[in-house]
Amino acid sequence: MADFDAIESIKKRTSVRTYSKRPVEERKLESIKAFVEENAGNPFGAAVRLNILHTRENPRIGAYGLIRGAKVYLAGCVEKSEKDVEGFGYEFERAILYATSLGLGTCWIGGLFTRGAFSTALKPDGGFIPAVSPVGYAAEKTSLPERIFAAGVGARARKPFAELFFDGEFGNPIKADEKTAVCLEMVRIGPSASNKQPWRAVRNEKGIHFYLKEDKKYAGNTMFGFCMQRLDMGIAACHFELSAKRTGLSGGIVFEDPGLPLDGLNYSFTWRYGQR
Repeated sequence: MADFDAIESIKKRTSVRTYSKRPVEERKLESIKAFVEENAGNPFGAAVRLNILHTRENPRIGAYGLIRGAKVYLAGCVEKSEKDVEGFGYEFERAILYATSLGLGTCWIGGLFTRGAFSTALKPDGGFIPAVSPVGYAAEKTSLPERIFAAGVGARARKPFAELFFDGEFGNPIKADEKTAVCLEMVRIGPSASNKQPWRAVRNEKGIHFYLKEDKKYAGNTMFGFCMQRLDMGIAACHFELSAKRTGLSGGIVFEDPGLPLDGLNYSFTWRYGQR
């Protein structure tokens, strides 16, 4: 994997919706492509394919609504499988974090983009396109609609640590060692659909078990043929694993549902201690 500081990228990344006219250097786009190719794969076993698309070759690609001035997009597709959405979320976020390390702005778009045009460009061959992201330099000033939208969803706000991560059982806030605390904090500050922050985690003697708190009333989970919040669990896995590698926290992602009593939660994955 290309050597970049994932924790620094997680901290720096913000959703950029208004882009400057400054073109992205070809060397940076080639670097992203090389990074994606060299690091293909994800712990969810999903078959993901990512690419960089430019509006000059694909003039109909784009996003509806608040995205302004974008000329380049990171886009991808995934073959249908049990953990397809999570796997896509993992690989897509990893590429976004690498782009962030190059000084580029991005923005997850899981809903309102020109799906037909992106399908023509990507040719998903029976798979589907869960999300796209513009890639470019942030404009000096954001648009008024963007500022209103960001304020409306509380774009920079995050739930407290004690509401997300627990020891032994839900409701008992975790008291984590420094390495674990850093990794969980990188999950906590990650992006999520409409900033709903659906990840929850419980630690026991074997590892840390992550769950999706799905919002059944969230339109994004029904409008596009898949549960959009599963992307958020892929993002959580990406942030935790990259941060663990950076801090030296031993372990790895496995799928071992501990069978804890659940209340509106769906098991997603486990960070098992010592697993490689």
